[in-house]
Amino acid sequence: MEQEKFSRIVDDLNVYKGILEVILLDETGEILYRHGEDTLSAEEARNLLSSWKNKESAIAYNGYRYAMVKKEEIQLAAKNTSDGMGSVVGSITNEGDYLIAHIGQETEIILLEWSILINKLAWG
Repeated sequence: MEQEKFSRIVDDLNVYKGILEVILLDETGEILYRHGEDTLSAEEARNLLSSWKNKESAIAYNGYRYAMVKKEEIQLAAKNTSDGMGSVVGSITNEGDYLIAHIGQETEIILLEWSILINKLAWG
């Protein structure tokens, strides 16, 4: 995905309250672009993508555990239930990259709606 499309997606996501960080990973987990808090390390990004691809029961994001609610090949939705750290959603893009968004606890829409939204934007 090109930088311009990534920026457009970030703008579309930021219409809604709660976006903390948006990251685009390649198929190996390398961070291509990022917007927001800039807190996820390169190693954590690779591990997150590995957990998603292997359909594990949880992912780690910034040292916190997020239980996988939806773990499909093309979509991910995970929630941190014990520490109040919000949610993580993701979608593979039509270019084959992986779009990830960290959503804060205070948000206007529910986790599965975020999951649908990020998937729609990733394929748009």
